[in-house]
Amino acid sequence: MMNLYPPSAHDQYKKIKLTYSSSIEAACEEIKKACKGLGTDEKALVKVIGSRSPNDRALIAYRYKEKYNESLKDMLKGETSGDFGFLLQLLAVPLPEAEAYILHKAMAGAGTTESLIYPIIMGRTNDEMEILKKTFFEIYNKDLAVALDSELSGDFRKVIMAALQAPIVEYKSSFHTKAKAEEDADKLYKAGQGKWGTDEEGFLKVLLSSPVKHLEEMDSIYKQKYKNDIKTAIVKEFTGDAENALVYFIRMALDRKNYLPEFFEATMKGIGTDEKGLSAALVRFHPFLCNVKGEYESKYKTSLKERIKGETSGDYRDLLVAVFDAPSTAPASA
Repeated sequence: MMNLYPPSAHDQYKKIKLTYSSSIEAACEEIKKACKGLGTDEKALVKVIGSRSPNDRALIAYRYKEKYNESLKDMLKGETSGDFGFLLQLLAVPLPEAEAYILHKAMAGAGTTESLIYPIIMGRTNDEMEILKKTFFEIYNKDLAVALDSELSGDFRKVIMAALQAPIVEYKSSFHTKAKAEEDADKLYKAGQGKWGTDEEGFLKVLLSSPVKHLEEMDSIYKQKYKNDIKTAIVKEFTGDAENALVYFIRMALDRKNYLPEFFEATMKGIGTDEKGLSAALVRFHPFLCNVKGEYESKYKTSLKERIKGETSGDYRDLLVAVFDAPSTAPASA
């Protein structure tokens, strides 16, 4: 499954003392200067925050709070607004806090924005799911599962609740044998395509608790025995946001290379751009950008960077491009 958080976020969760380089200290001072007095120097903020790696951004956020006794995100919230402000606030906190903020925004007001919720919840490692839950509670004083349960409904709620409550089983070759994969493929079929109606609980229990290597073997066996893959089974048995969430889960597990370019494109195609979706995707999937760039260009015959520039404008576009070009950080090991 997916680890996204940079090493400093895991260290902070484990209460390992963080160390800050002179570059991090200087960045904090430059940010303070850019927001001092009348008006805000947006270009300076783009340069200082947007151009940093995910791990450096997290360290800047931790150090800024220690140094000035205030949250960098809260300070920037008062200085900026709109799509630029939203993206800058995502960049001004460590990724677990950014994800908690996205989830909070997705549940705020009338209705929910399901498209912001499922990419954060589905397919996470057990460690990072625990970090996310703890972070959400610390910021909003609410249990994440309780908050989502009260806001969602129907099959989508069942999917999200199952993902929150079903830890991924650690892969063990002695347990996750070919026979076990066939057994679980059969369970999926019997809970879905092999019965009238869908046994959602049975289907989700098998699917969402399986490690990636086991899912790969299950998918291969499912195709051999039932003439279509697990993704097709999902599409046949689920609809709407529940279908979208489960397709996201299975494709990120088995076909991330081809799926992520499509995921980015979906935030920009059609009339209007989903700016919050684009901002969230760029911040969260930054570690995979080096692979996404080539696949996107091959698929859509234009560069992802140029596509983003063509769909956005002003300071918001400049910040997106700065983040796009920023050095990446490998997520902490699973």
